[in-house]
Amino acid sequence: MIMKISSKINSGILVLTALSVLTGCGVSDSKTDLDQLKAKIDESSVNFTTDLTSIDGRRIKAGQTVSLKDASLGNPDSWEWSFSDNSEMLSGQTISKKWDDAVGQVQVILKVTRAEDSATDSDTLVIQVGPVEILNRAVYGFEDQEAEFTASSKWFYWTPNDGTVSIAMENASGANGTNKSLKLNASSSFGEFQLRPHENGPEFLVSLKSNTTYIYSFYMKGSQAFTLSEANFLNVKNDAPKEGWYTPFWSGDAAYGPINVTTTWTKFSYKFTTADLATFADEGYADGKADNAGSFFKHFNSITGASIDVWVDEISLKEKDL
Repeated sequence: MIMKISSKINSGILVLTALSVLTGCGVSDSKTDLDQLKAKIDESSVNFTTDLTSIDGRRIKAGQTVSLKDASLGNPDSWEWSFSDNSEMLSGQTISKKWDDAVGQVQVILKVTRAEDSATDSDTLVIQVGPVEILNRAVYGFEDQEAEFTASSKWFYWTPNDGTVSIAMENASGANGTNKSLKLNASSSFGEFQLRPHENGPEFLVSLKSNTTYIYSFYMKGSQAFTLSEANFLNVKNDAPKEGWYTPFWSGDAAYGPINVTTTWTKFSYKFTTADLATFADEGYADGKADNAGSFFKHFNSITGASIDVWVDEISLKEKDL
C-alpha cells in the first residue's frame, strides 16, 4: 500500500489529506476461496445381503427399505438423487428408497450442487435389487444383441416329423415393455417341435448347483391359444458328446399344472430345487454340478389351421431369494 499526502488551504486552515492506493501485491480478492466440491454417497447404514451372488456384495432384497446419506466434501447445499431404472427422483441429504420388485442392477446417482459458486459433482453407487440373473441376456432376453450374432442363431429348433418349423427375431412388441422377442413358426403337420440352446456351446448355458432352489420364468404368447406340452430347465450331460440330461424341473408334470398359452403375453414362473447332483456320478455329475443347463420348450399336440406362431421372451433363471 502506498500513502500519498496532499495539502490545501481552506479558510486559512491547512488540511492534510491522505490517499491510500492499494496494489494487488499480497491482498486477496474479497470472494472467499472455496474447497473443491466432491460428491460421495454414504452406504454404511444399508443392510446388504450376502447370501447370494451380488455386485461387490451390494445386494438388497426386493421390498427392503434402504437409507442413503450424503457424505460429500465441500459443503453442497442441494442434493438430487436419480436411479437408472427411471424410478422417482428424490432430494435431500438423506433419502429412503425401496424397490418392490427384483429389478436387478440399479445405478444410484447423487448430484450435489453448491449455490455460492454453482459448482456441481456426482457420485454413483450400483446396487443389486434381488437375485442376480444367471442367464446370458443376449441369448435369453433378446434385447442386448451382440454384434457378432443374433439370439436366434443360438437356439436349436427341430421337428421329428414331416412338418416345417423355423425361428426368427421379432423386432416389435416384446414382453414386459421390451422391443424384441423370439418367434417360432410351425406347420400343422409338424406333430412336435422343440426349442433349446444346447447345441450351440456351453458358453450360452449355465451351471446348476446341488441342493439349490431356483426360480425359472419366461413370457410366451401364440397366434392361437394352446397348451404347451413342456417347458423345462434341463442339462446336457457333463460328459459330452454323449447326450443325456438330469431334469430337476419338468413343467409338464401334473404338480405344476398346465401351461396355457394365450394370444397375449403371459408370464410363467416355476420354482424347483436341485438334488444332491453328486449322487448321479455315474451320469456325469461327480462334481455335484450340472454345467450345461438351459431352457427346453416342447409341444406335440394338435393345433387349428395350417400353422401356429409362438413367441417367447425374457427367459430368466435366478436363485431363490432367501
